[in-house]
Amino acid sequence: MNFEILTDSSCNLPEATIEELGLHIVSLSYIMGDEEEKRSYVKGETFDLKGFYDALKAKIPAKTSQVTPEQAREVVRPILESGKDLLYVGFSSGLSGTYNAVRLALEEFKEEFGDRKIYFADTLAASAGQAHMVLEACKMRDEGKSIEDTRAWLEENKMKLCHFFTVDDLWHLQRGGRLSAGKALVGTLLSVKPILIVNNEGKLVPIGKAKGRKKSLDFLLEKMSEKIDLAASNKVYIIHSDALGDAEYLSEQVKAKYKNFETHIVYLEPVIGTHTGPGVCALVFMGDTRE
Repeated sequence: MNFEILTDSSCNLPEATIEELGLHIVSLSYIMGDEEEKRSYVKGETFDLKGFYDALKAKIPAKTSQVTPEQAREVVRPILESGKDLLYVGFSSGLSGTYNAVRLALEEFKEEFGDRKIYFADTLAASAGQAHMVLEACKMRDEGKSIEDTRAWLEENKMKLCHFFTVDDLWHLQRGGRLSAGKALVGTLLSVKPILIVNNEGKLVPIGKAKGRKKSLDFLLEKMSEKIDLAASNKVYIIHSDALGDAEYLSEQVKAKYKNFETHIVYLEPVIGTHTGPGVCALVFMGDTRE
């Protein structure tokens, strides 16, 4: 490896992949009810995601915390001291302060380790979207591409990464300030499901709505057919938060339409899941443009 890659737990990659690719991880944290703070990723530990989402369904309060500069420094210093260059591929700055906290730590190290190449890239993406960019960066590194070329590819292509998703329970969006209490109540009574995207600023924004769960899933498929760039990538990521049946439905529909495409079903990790709640389904793919 000609450089090391750092990312954070919001990339939602399994430990086996993290180990295989030699990735370095800084982890965001969450607190469920009166429990102690837990990191979203801890090497060697598995999490009961079903139990986590059951607790959210029961309206047990949960909150999250971003990575701090000090936590980032603890992970980064040994990498730089070993003589390696470093590229950080981070969680959207539009959704968390984690990217800027890690970037601050890296900027401080530039002076101390003046002979190291230290770069960072804000993916403006989350979960499987962020993971896709991390995996592409690892592929380029392993093919012998330079750290400069790898970062340039990330910057050139991140605005083609599309996230379309829907939620089943509007309460969590309302609690997080992304939907008014009145709209959440009316939407729940009428079974209205919002359709959202991650926009060019890396933020969640609504673009439409559908009445009923099935129509909301079909809306995602419709938008994907409008936006997808068939030549850019043959991978489609399907994210869910304890909605495996719906994720499998989306996977079946994608495979039926795009015969040579791979679908990857991803169980949403707890930090992002705290804010979206259970019942999320999302399609992530490379398109012509993001918005």
